[in-house]
Amino acid sequence: MQDKKSFGKYISEKRKEKNITQEELANKLYVIPSTISKWERGISYPDITVITNLCKELNISEHEFFTACDDEVLNKEKKEIKKYRTIKKWFFNTINIGYLIGLITCLICNVVIDHKISWFLIVLLSILISFAITSLPLYLKNNKYKFCKISAIVTILIYILLFIINYINKGNWLIDSYLIASFVFIFLWISILICTFTKIALYYKISISLFLLSIVTVITNPFCAKVLDISNNTNNIPNVMCALVMILIAIYMLLKQKLSKRD
Repeated sequence: MQDKKSFGKYISEKRKEKNITQEELANKLYVIPSTISKWERGISYPDITVITNLCKELNISEHEFFTACDDEVLNKEKKEIKKYRTIKKWFFNTINIGYLIGLITCLICNVVIDHKISWFLIVLLSILISFAITSLPLYLKNNKYKFCKISAIVTILIYILLFIINYINKGNWLIDSYLIASFVFIFLWISILICTFTKIALYYKISISLFLLSIVTVITNPFCAKVLDISNNTNNIPNVMCALVMILIAIYMLLKQKLSKRD
């Protein structure tokens, strides 16, 4: 019984249902009327010695007595969950409206300025990718394949986006961009498949994902330079530092999992 006010309200309602006053109930329980008042105002609980007689006078079982407050708490929790879901729904609807406004604005600007649809397609694909990451999870059923579905959609959209950018800019680097994207996606999808289809502990999954991500972080720049046939003058130290941090976190996760097994 954690919520005294809820309990007091319950006692008051049951007393009124029996059509007796606080003074009458107090006399039957051999307590003073102010004691009944304190119960009903949520200031204190009945002493354990009077619970049996109180239940008898209010025509309730002791089980009903002890679960009354818990029921109130449960109802309160349900209301809070409903409120949270409503706020969450409005939040995502606001994001989606923002996406729609951005699309309409960019479409109008592209047509008015360039008299054709060109760079708007890049904006469209970019917003679709953002929508898939931020809003789509809300509309998909919760199952173990949910993350795979979202990742597959994002992967396809990124390839389409690269094609659109290359087409609009009349570039000749489409194959190179696909090679670089595929290189990154290989590591990403290995991590996704491990997390989705293996039954290893969550900390192990996180550790493996971090190790794979650290590898990608370190070798992506040299790989891009090789594919694009350009000199690799980029300072890779920040990437190496990020990779080291991820490796340390991964090691911490592994140790935490092993320690939890011992406990």
